Amino acid sequence: MTSRSCQLGRPETLVGGRMGQIKPQESNLGIGLAEPTRLGSYLRRLREGYGYTLRKVEERATAIGEAIDNSQLSRFEKGKAIPSFDKLRALARVFNVPVQNFSDVLDLEEYQHLRPETTDQPSLLKAGAELVERGEYGRAFVTYEKALELAETLPVSPESKEMIAEARWRMAIALKKLGKLYMTERELREILKHREGLSPRTRRRALLQLSFLYRELGDLYLATVLARESLQLAKEEGDRSAQAGVLNSMGNIEFDEGRFDEAEKSYREAMTVLEEMGGYHQMRAMVLTNIGGCLAALGKFDDGVATLREAHCRAKEGGFRRVASLSLTRLAEAFRDHGDFSQARDMLAESDALASRAEDAYHDILFLNAYHRWEMARSEDHGTREKIAFGRLRHLRSLLQRRFPEVDAFDRHIEKSRR
Repeated sequence: MTSRSCQLGRPETLVGGRMGQIKPQESNLGIGLAEPTRLGSYLRRLREGYGYTLRKVEERATAIGEAIDNSQLSRFEKGKAIPSFDKLRALARVFNVPVQNFSDVLDLEEYQHLRPETTDQPSLLKAGAELVERGEYGRAFVTYEKALELAETLPVSPESKEMIAEARWRMAIALKKLGKLYMTERELREILKHREGLSPRTRRRALLQLSFLYRELGDLYLATVLARESLQLAKEEGDRSAQAGVLNSMGNIEFDEGRFDEAEKSYREAMTVLEEMGGYHQMRAMVLTNIGGCLAALGKFDDGVATLREAHCRAKEGGFRRVASLSLTRLAEAFRDHGDFSQARDMLAESDALASRAEDAYHDILFLNAYHRWEMARSEDHGTREKIAFGRLRHLRSLLQRRFPEVDAFDRHIEKSRR
């Protein structure tokens, strides 16, 4: 592959995000509410999903040593009171869900007033897609949620099942963009719970998104199983673009596990499919970045750097900011492993410039960049740089739900330092 030179940008300011919090105290909201809160509706759906009565939840809570009487739970469900953290923790145990789910549900309350008035489902799906494109993920979520509610009122048929699955899939995409990973999992599993009668395309998309999710949560085994099932469906459909996407995803999992030879093979299979199809320039730039990262990880420094530079140029020319940023991070890794820390830092600065935009910061890439700076500072015994990088890592870690090897390594370091 021919390498081309590209002009690189200047570093920009890193901006942080906000973490949602569960309200610590139970509060009475009065009996004049027009409708249940989002949290109340969520609690009711959990209870009904288990087939529990209010009394049954009370019995289950008592069995685990918590006091939640049925009248109290009724007030929670109707939005007349908000449970304390202790009550939410008990309900999480009763319903076997992460307590983080309740925090996520509370966070989504702020988008409730943005729910659209229209009752036309195709219009809602179109509007939601435009909102996602603009980065308005919370508003997109409540738009898709309205589309789901409309689809669920239709008579049961193959068409209505597909409409329900489509709305849930899009809700999952919006939730994932908002960082609500456990809620994303729930929507995707709801699709697959009713997979019989759904088209192979619908099943394959849900499986692949679930595979992406488990990779981000650090469960690489389950991510692999789901990706393979998705690949089989894509082959049965004859959907070449889907095959390329799944092969790239499988390569990502193999790369995370350190199986670089297998990862390179998967990436090259994906690239072959994409080149045969033509187009798909953003995906081709991403796959090329992944190939370059594999080559560098396998000790093929010159080939890896040349491939990564080519990928970066393609991404810059195409306006694919995330791919351009990631290709620079992979270049930094190659130079670091080659012992050229100065060049590695230059690449990380350029990557930060692309990843730090206020409207859509890539916290995972920024974390990777800070982690590499931290590692280099430690190896050089440079205390000041190490402290700066460490402080940035702590901040960025609070913004991530996604798991990858560097996140796990940092978490282990924190845990060890506490002992």
